[in-house]
Amino acid sequence: MDLQLKDHAAIVFGGGGGIGCHIARVLGAEGARVAIADRDEAAACREAERIGGGAFGMACDLSDRSQVRAAVDRTVERFGRLQICVQSVGLTLANYLPDISDRDVDITFSVNMRGSLWVAQAAVEPMRQGGYGRLVFIGSGSGMKGSAGLSVYSASKFFIRGLAQAVGLEVGPAGVTCNVVCPSDVYPEGDAPAQTWQDPTLVRISCEKEGVADLDELRRKRIAKNPLRRACTVQDVASLTAFLCSPLAGFINAQTIGLNGGGLPT
Repeated sequence: MDLQLKDHAAIVFGGGGGIGCHIARVLGAEGARVAIADRDEAAACREAERIGGGAFGMACDLSDRSQVRAAVDRTVERFGRLQICVQSVGLTLANYLPDISDRDVDITFSVNMRGSLWVAQAAVEPMRQGGYGRLVFIGSGSGMKGSAGLSVYSASKFFIRGLAQAVGLEVGPAGVTCNVVCPSDVYPEGDAPAQTWQDPTLVRISCEKEGVADLDELRRKRIAKNPLRRACTVQDVASLTAFLCSPLAGFINAQTIGLNGGGLPT
C-alpha cells in the first residue's frame, strides 16, 4: 500500500535503536524525509545513513526541554516544515511497590512523562502552522492495563494516553492528529530491540509473576496465552505507526490503539 508519505518531513525521537529505528526505516522506505533524534548521537547518525534520502541524525536528551525544541527546530530548518513526529523513547524501570525509590520516579517521569509533553509542545506548532500534522506516541500494554511490579512505568504510560487525547482535541481543528500505539511485549529476535529485557530486575519480576524460570519460558508462556499465538514484533509496531502518520489515517485522532493480538483490552 502506498501510504502517500513521499517528501513528508518527519522526526523520530528514539530512532537510533529499538522500535524507533524500525519506525524511522519504514517512514524512509515510504518516501518520507526523516530526522532521527536520539540520546546516542552516533546511533542516530548510523540509522540516518542507512535510511538515506537526506535523512540525518542528531543528539537529543528527551528530559531536556531545550534539546527537544532544538531538535524540532533543526528538522524544520532542514526540511522546511514538520508534518510527522513520533515519540518512541521510553524507560522501563521495574520494582515492587515497597522498593520504589525517588530515583525510579524521577528518571521515569522525567523521560516518559515530561519528555513526551516537551515533544508535543515543540512539534505541534510547526504542524499547526502548516495545517497538517501527525503526532504518534509509542505507549505500552502496561499503559492499558496496570502491571504488578511496574507501578511507576504503568503510571507514566497511562499519562501518555491522557496527554495524547488532550492534545488531539486541542490541535485537531488545525488538521493535526495525535494518537498512541500500545504494543504488548516485544521480545529480542533477529535485530529486534532487546533494550527492555536487558534490565535483570524486569526479567526477574516478570518471571516471578508468571511462575517461570527464565525469559525464554516467559516468552513461550505468554505467546501460548495470546489469541494469535505469537508475540508483537517491531514490524507490527512500525507498520501501524507509519499508517497513523499517513494522510490515510486522517480521521483517527485522540485514540489509543492496542497492538496485542487481542490479548489485552482495547
